[in-house]
Amino acid sequence: MNKRYKRKKQLLGLQIIAGVLQTHITSHLVNSFPHKMEEVEELLNRLKTTLIAHSYLTAKNNEELLLNKLQGLVTNIKWSPVDAADLFDVLLKRFESTTTDRSHLLSWMLNMLHCIEINYITPSWRHEQSEKTLIELVRDRTVTDEDLKKYLADDTEKQLDEILEEIRHQKLNQIDETLLDDVKDIVSYVSVNPTVNNNGSQQSGLKKDLLRLCQTVDEIKKFRPRLTQMVSWCIMALSKTGQLIQVGTGEGKSCIVAMFAAYRAMRGEKVDIMSSSSVLAQRDLDEWRDFYNVLKISVSCNINKQDKDSKECYKCQVVYGTVEEFAGDWLQHHFHRMNIFGERKFQCAIVDEVDSLMLDKGLHVVYLSSDMPALQHLNPLLAFIWSTVNKYTKIGTKTTVGQTYPFPHVVLENIKGKDVDEFSILQMAEDTGILAKGSVNDLKRNPSLLTEKTASVTVDQLAEFFEAVERRFPSCQFALHCINNDGEIEELNKGPQKETAERQRVPLLLINGGFCQYMYSDENSIQRAVQAEIEHALHFTPCQLSQDTFSCYMPGFLSDLVKLKLKVWIENALYAQTMRMDHEYIIEEHGIVPVDYSCTGVVENNMKWTDGLQQFLEMKHECKLSNMTAITNYMSSFGMLQKYGNNIFGISGTIGQQTETETLQKIYEGIKTCQIPSFKRRKLFEVEGVIVGDEKEWIEKICNVVTAKTNTTLYRAQRAVLVICETINRAKVVHQALGDKVPSKKLYISNNMDNTAIFAKKLQAGEVIIATNLAGRGTDLQVSAQVNTAGGLFVVLTFLPKNARVETQAFGRTARQGSPGSAQLIICPSHLSKLLELLALIGKQQSLLENIFNDKLAHHFVVQFRLYQKSHSNELSKSLALKVLTKTSDLGIKTLKDARNDSVEQTLASYLECDLTKIKKKEELFSQYLITLDEVYNSSNKPADSYLSALNEFWGMWLLTNFSENDSMMDLKNKLTQDLKTAREKLSKGQSPSSNLHHYIAFGNELREKRQLAESIKMYTKAIQEDHCWAAIAYYNRAFASLTLQDKHQEPNCIDQALEDLQNALKSVELYWEQMEVTCRYSTQVRDLHSNSVTRFDMHMKARQKVLLCFKGNINEAMKKVDRARDLGGNVKVEKSLVYFLVPVVNFIPLVVLSTESLTLIHSRDLLKLLQLISHPSCDILNELSCLKSMGLTHVYTLDTLFSVGGFLSKIFWPKR
Repeated sequence: MNKRYKRKKQLLGLQIIAGVLQTHITSHLVNSFPHKMEEVEELLNRLKTTLIAHSYLTAKNNEELLLNKLQGLVTNIKWSPVDAADLFDVLLKRFESTTTDRSHLLSWMLNMLHCIEINYITPSWRHEQSEKTLIELVRDRTVTDEDLKKYLADDTEKQLDEILEEIRHQKLNQIDETLLDDVKDIVSYVSVNPTVNNNGSQQSGLKKDLLRLCQTVDEIKKFRPRLTQMVSWCIMALSKTGQLIQVGTGEGKSCIVAMFAAYRAMRGEKVDIMSSSSVLAQRDLDEWRDFYNVLKISVSCNINKQDKDSKECYKCQVVYGTVEEFAGDWLQHHFHRMNIFGERKFQCAIVDEVDSLMLDKGLHVVYLSSDMPALQHLNPLLAFIWSTVNKYTKIGTKTTVGQTYPFPHVVLENIKGKDVDEFSILQMAEDTGILAKGSVNDLKRNPSLLTEKTASVTVDQLAEFFEAVERRFPSCQFALHCINNDGEIEELNKGPQKETAERQRVPLLLINGGFCQYMYSDENSIQRAVQAEIEHALHFTPCQLSQDTFSCYMPGFLSDLVKLKLKVWIENALYAQTMRMDHEYIIEEHGIVPVDYSCTGVVENNMKWTDGLQQFLEMKHECKLSNMTAITNYMSSFGMLQKYGNNIFGISGTIGQQTETETLQKIYEGIKTCQIPSFKRRKLFEVEGVIVGDEKEWIEKICNVVTAKTNTTLYRAQRAVLVICETINRAKVVHQALGDKVPSKKLYISNNMDNTAIFAKKLQAGEVIIATNLAGRGTDLQVSAQVNTAGGLFVVLTFLPKNARVETQAFGRTARQGSPGSAQLIICPSHLSKLLELLALIGKQQSLLENIFNDKLAHHFVVQFRLYQKSHSNELSKSLALKVLTKTSDLGIKTLKDARNDSVEQTLASYLECDLTKIKKKEELFSQYLITLDEVYNSSNKPADSYLSALNEFWGMWLLTNFSENDSMMDLKNKLTQDLKTAREKLSKGQSPSSNLHHYIAFGNELREKRQLAESIKMYTKAIQEDHCWAAIAYYNRAFASLTLQDKHQEPNCIDQALEDLQNALKSVELYWEQMEVTCRYSTQVRDLHSNSVTRFDMHMKARQKVLLCFKGNINEAMKKVDRARDLGGNVKVEKSLVYFLVPVVNFIPLVVLSTESLTLIHSRDLLKLLQLISHPSCDILNELSCLKSMGLTHVYTLDTLFSVGGFLSKIFWPKR
């Protein structure tokens, strides 16, 4: 067989493989066999190896680069292959007409094509003066090369008619012709700065307003607003309802916002401008403050304001801020009754980056933190859950095993309803020979010898024993496995056993030494096993306390909450195991902080996860442990915007695709959309995306692209590069991989860092920024003139964004305001979801297969070009170029994006049908609760703090335990109304609405402060009756209230009762201590045994121990004094101090030092710095004392024994019988 025939046959075989992959795998495997993914990957990787071995994947060279640039015209600037071939032909002829030396033909051709590429010249483009197309200019010998390049780079701003015509043809356009005619009329007059004749019409009034605004911008900012900005302003000003406008990135949105806000303010309205971040809100205010001042419009910003300052802020006509600040202040006004807004109404909202706020953050909830001491009791349970889920480990890809048990435990657990104990099982083991004779008798005397007795038991012996158990107890069946010598799971008792509902095989992994582990094949079975284990150890008080240190005790009033939420907490514990630092969250000085990695890249310092997830992550990294909270007040972004009715005006560079705009219009009825063209032709050249094979190849590809762009080439100088990574971790990986290849590089990965150096000056040639999505939305990177000449900023997007809007925002960092720029997607399949990963791998291999058939033509073209350049040939076939240029574009990226967009569509549907409905229901219920609060505040008597606290807590717990998405709104409202009525009736009678002993303690404390000591004692007694196990503070407070009531003249029975109360208080404190030890033990059970480092968790628990020890010490000291008074027949003098005096003053010295050093920081109101200060270890003792205070220990007491001669004699002569 000759080589040519053999090669042809190989190609034919690969064609067959390609056909199979495209028709079978793509259409069937993705949907029908997702579990076969590993086999598909192996097949595709073998195919790739074959292709490389046969040299079908060739290295790049300059001639191929030329071909790539020609192909880029077809795939990325939409030239037809015929037009691109014609262009190549005329360029060749132009070169031939100027010289006979072909040695620099390649560099000249690359230079010309690069100029066409960076200026995004399409076949229909025409030079403004000559009206000639590119091909016509190339043919024109009177136009020099330098003139040609200048013509391509020159761009003038679009004219008004051109702008309006583009608006008419935009998909997002919902503007009628009449309105566009009015826009044209107004802008035409104002743009030439005429004298406006006021005829009383709306148009004449708007002309006058717009003219004044434009003149003010010119005066203050030293530039005249562009036509596109005037058009945007007019569309909003003329709209009778809300309007969403898409204005391209870098097109001057802040100017449009300021002009429109000023216009509405001049009409006498209050205007709220909502930015996507606090930094942008403050920046825009500072930038436009003088503009408002000239117009005599008061303006402020609501960021980091205290109560008094907030009230002053909202008196202004225009307020900049974030939706979170507006929502928080609304809650302060309506929930905390602080009258923040005064008379301010919600008249007009202007929302910057409107798509992010309405879609990505629409369900974000703002709430004001409130003390809920009851939830501190949940910490031991959360720690126990965390410890339990960490006993479950994955073996291979599909199997999880639980904790290790001795074989008798497993057998006994599975023999249900039989009169069998552990020693019966051990006797069976001895009888079958796996335990030595006499072992059972030894174990009866000393059960701790079991591990020693079973040390020599092998897996095979265990298997034989379990088979004997199956024979004796037929209803008890096991599927036995072991780990073989290859490290794989192997089934030991394969057989025809038939499972029934009554007889199911229990999967077990056998281990040498007589141990077993249960095996689980899905997450649901793991969750059920974890839940069963937790429920076994969980006890609700009041109950008999055992000496078992592995028990977990919860107050009885939390039983409904625990039973309802236990499954959710277990799910979140399992999820916390899979979450990664520098991906979904980072660790800051103030603890675990979420990162909005998929949209904005922002580190969300104010955010915390709910339902235990925050606490599980804190345990995972041994950070300071926070308490769970129940939300008693909240306002979503959606709910906040709804308050403006149809007066919402949004601006963004990416309103989104049709599905997203339709979603917005369903949420905010009556709102319309419009897309404003760029003021100059946009020159973004999108390089064809790449799907790599694996992470190693992904890193190499990114490094190669970055180094290629930052190095000088035949046809251009160095460029600047922005690399955007999905996560902080991956940004760090890329930064490290670039190493010395790029000497001038910076990381931009956290808004908590000082990033001023990144924006301090324009990006220079060769400079690289490696960032997260933080460098996407809202970031304005300036580049030097040298970089622009070389092609502008090159953006490398190293992942597939969650939606097209995030992608557009990332690419929008370049090619701004008519400057050139390029961008490229580089995707690693393993970073995607499983389905998208499979699609990416298939697409990658399809591309490789298609390249086989293009490589031959490409190779032929390269050979012909080289011969031509060396003058060995006088003809370079245009038809050959045409054949090469008819190569189809890579469908892999398109397939991924289509699948991504389908997923977005499904997510938005769920957003409308489920998520939004749920938040609407909750906000409607909250509104109803606010009505109840109004009734409470408007009643004749001012409500006590304890009353409000108990009512708020009742409402928060009600929502946690009673809310159901499936219940009708009417049923939920009716139930809430009735339950709140009952709760208020109980509170009016001095009863806790939820049987919470902490409520009674709070009631008692308020009565004590009013000197109603007898009444306070009754309340402390009620707390003790509710749950004596946790009543340490109630016992303590009752003891001293009783002693204070009979101050210095206590009866003997009063002394006796006080002593008994203090003894009971000490017992209860011991329970607190034991459960704190449970928290410590289980939280740190997964710690590296060889680590001796003191963690932040250790410091926190040490502070808690210190406070509890001081409390115990105070009680013991009081008991001694009371006991002495009883023995001597004397009395005691009670001295009261604030709870903060419970610990020695020396413990506050580090806090005093820290506070002194941080005075400037405290006055700065920097939220991040304040969070870090509050979370500093020096504050731990103060925070723990505050926790005790919230649970009712507001004061601590000291006693002095007062000697009484009469009392002493009565003790001698009339002793108590």
